[in-house]
Amino acid sequence: MSRLTLTELSRRVALPVATVTEIVELGIIEPDSHDPHWLFDETVTVIVSRAARLHRDLAMDWSGVALALELSEENRRLRRENAALRRRLERFLDPR
Repeated sequence: MSRLTLTELSRRVALPVATVTEIVELGIIEPDSHDPHWLFDETVTVIVSRAARLHRDLAMDWSGVALALELSEENRRLRRENAALRRRLERFLDPR
């Protein structure tokens, strides 16, 4: 797994360094390392790209984007949990 510096991440997602810094400060992504500079797992590019799309396409401010991504992730987690619980319940209700 490759790690990216702040500058490399900024280039990869085509956003200014200041914007990526704001995204980090809002907790949308977190660096893997702070010593001596921020280093990011390359998988955060997907999250930053989603954030940039929400910001651009829906004209959301960055704190709104952070909330939308958090709620979206919570929704996905709850759907997975619900599906798992349904599978368990089906085992009890299956008349075999």
